Amino acid sequence: MSSGIDTGRIIAKNIAEMRKSRGMTQAGLAEQLGYSDKSVSKWERGEGLPDLLCMKRIADLFGVTVDWFFEAEHTDGNEICEAASADSAQETEAVKVPGYVTSRTAVALLSIAGVWMLAAVVYVVLKLCDAEAALPFVIALPVTALLCVIFHALWGSRSHFRQGMFASVTLLIWTLLFMICWICRAYNLWILMILGFPGTVVAALSCRVRKRAE
Repeated sequence: MSSGIDTGRIIAKNIAEMRKSRGMTQAGLAEQLGYSDKSVSKWERGEGLPDLLCMKRIADLFGVTVDWFFEAEHTDGNEICEAASADSAQETEAVKVPGYVTSRTAVALLSIAGVWMLAAVVYVVLKLCDAEAALPFVIALPVTALLCVIFHALWGSRSHFRQGMFASVTLLIWTLLFMICWICRAYNLWILMILGFPGTVVAALSCRVRKRAE
């Protein structure tokens, strides 16, 4: 039992030391691996260990073998790190870029801003033509919600994945129903909005079917 505990502490120490030697934050490493910073913090405190696949990804990221993390002493640790840095200098520089997490947020916000920019342009054109001008903004609502679903599925936090997906899908359901009712308002189909309630329940149950691992 004590051997298992010691091994866990060795792995935790090695992960923390390697991360710090590369100038990475816990959040930066977590983003590279697709995990939450809380998970990385637990690993480095020895309160939990990454699975074998994750260990392989960490080893590949730092340019060492998986066995390296099980060794209490590294007489040639610096040489290994330097060799890995020399062989993959561009990759190492990319890892050190602190704006990686922010860039994903910027991509999502830029995409959403583009949708509303396009809606504004169409609005102006329709307004000049004395046509129905509000429709572009109505359509932009479900399109925005759809982008939220897509970006959250791709880059959403694993620790709050279900909550975020539920919110995004629910927003998509309600905005889509609103768009349909707006387009068909001449037929007095606003009663369709009531479908949003069972739709919300289905979204909530669907998000609980499968939980993404931290």
